[in-house]
Amino acid sequence: MTNALIRVEDVTRKFGTFTAVDRVSFELERGKVFGFLGPNGSGKSTTIRMLAGLLAPTSGRVTGFEGLDVTRDTERWKSRLGYMSQKFSLYLDLTVEENLRFYGMIYGLDRAKIAERVNTLAARLRFDDIRDQLTDGLSTGLRQRVALAAALLHEPELLFLDEPTGGVDPRGRRLFWDLIYELAADRGMTVLVTTHYMDEAEQCDRLAFILDGALIANGSPSELKRDLQDRILEVRTDVDPFAIVKELKGDPALEDVYLFGLTVRAVAEEGQAGHVRQLLETWGTPEEAEPSLEDVFVSLARKRVRTKELVTA
Repeated sequence: MTNALIRVEDVTRKFGTFTAVDRVSFELERGKVFGFLGPNGSGKSTTIRMLAGLLAPTSGRVTGFEGLDVTRDTERWKSRLGYMSQKFSLYLDLTVEENLRFYGMIYGLDRAKIAERVNTLAARLRFDDIRDQLTDGLSTGLRQRVALAAALLHEPELLFLDEPTGGVDPRGRRLFWDLIYELAADRGMTVLVTTHYMDEAEQCDRLAFILDGALIANGSPSELKRDLQDRILEVRTDVDPFAIVKELKGDPALEDVYLFGLTVRAVAEEGQAGHVRQLLETWGTPEEAEPSLEDVFVSLARKRVRTKELVTA
């Protein structure tokens, strides 16, 4: 990657004897949307806190912005990024307008600039009509819009969004992603976003999967799916699909088998696609299926578990 804004090199974070993040490395490219995925407790938020300068790495380096080091140049680093955490971070006893003015002053903006940015963001994020309301009485979706506006007030080069659409209705999620595209494509902002929604992850330029504190994959959605291409077959049948899944479970030729809507979907071990096709022909005509990011993550997680078992055996 030649256009990296941020480089993360072998970053580790320990809390006592517990390793929350273990030698993680990746790059964030300018003007791109980078998805950071993993289950709860996998190390996502800890990694983001280190990238944001809120938590010092135990070892490793985070550098970027033409030579800054997150540990050595923390305050200059923070001034160039925006951060929207999982938890609502605004003051509930202040109005929307008061919250945004307060954060604008923290960022060092003058009154005229604050007014300009608040007007622009309130219109873009569609909360202009609730600016005089206390944030305590807002819905989750509206609170998230205001929190996003607060993170964007100073027009940062890098924006961290930690599960920004959690608890937000589908319409609100669409609004968030429209703005993310606009920021990245039209304005050249780099965006790192964590999400549990795989349909959102599909829309990122690049993705990284983290599990048990370790990075297990890094690439574009199409690159990550490539390993599973031609290994996923599905069959639609009149036979009870639960019975089929039960019968196929444990077959050594299968990496996984599960229900996908009304079909039975099977993931073949490497080199076993032909054998799996023969297995499925018992119940119907198998067809190749497009791998999903869920398939990718489950496959990678299984490989990691197997590797750990071999190492500790």
